[in-house]
Amino acid sequence: MSAGPPLTEVELVHAWDLALEQPDDVRGLSLLGRADADRLPVGEVTALLLAVAGGWAGGRVAATVDCPSCAELLEVTLTVADLLAAAPDPATAPERDGRSFTLRWQGHLLTLRLPTTADLAGAARAGDAATAERWLFDACLLDATPPLTDPAAALPAVSAALADRDPLGVVAVALTCPGCAGTTEALLDVPAWAWQAADTRVRRLLDEVHRLARAYGWSEAEVLGLGPHRRAAYLERVP
Repeated sequence: MSAGPPLTEVELVHAWDLALEQPDDVRGLSLLGRADADRLPVGEVTALLLAVAGGWAGGRVAATVDCPSCAELLEVTLTVADLLAAAPDPATAPERDGRSFTLRWQGHLLTLRLPTTADLAGAARAGDAATAERWLFDACLLDATPPLTDPAAALPAVSAALADRDPLGVVAVALTCPGCAGTTEALLDVPAWAWQAADTRVRRLLDEVHRLARAYGWSEAEVLGLGPHRRAAYLERVP
């Protein structure tokens, strides 16, 4: 899997402009510029977004969560490089390079596919956590030989197999509260993080365009075409 070359500043501004027309929950995916982004396995989307947006966020992913016991705000920061290192390498594990796989469970041969971001959205609309988990199981189960008489019994084994095959499908960090010593888990919403990183970067770029356009009369394309180093040099000369 390759994320391709990083977006140029002109491409980033254009992608940001188009993304603003999309609903909030899909803006991060739109940064990939792929019509099939919501149909890719979740871990693949996560890896692509980490590669695309990592430079805009200084190579780090941050998240906060309230301690469920004492409501203290807990923060966690991970590096993009460490997260990407968790993704399986198809070059060394070619059997993992497919999006469907088989699992033998208690005499059944289950054919499954990795969940997509569209699947997660569908599961979120299904209701409570148990209903959502079963909805996701049904969506990802392609075949069972012989048929399952009690699908719910297979859920733990299937969930473990999906997590093993797609370790970036869920990015979670266990935390211990320094105030009360309670434990909780922070789930990292990578698409939301990627969008925030892009939005922050673009608004900074537009501020630079505004300052240089006022000072020199240049167009947006001319300012962005300078590149970051020459643009910074000109900005030092603008009162």
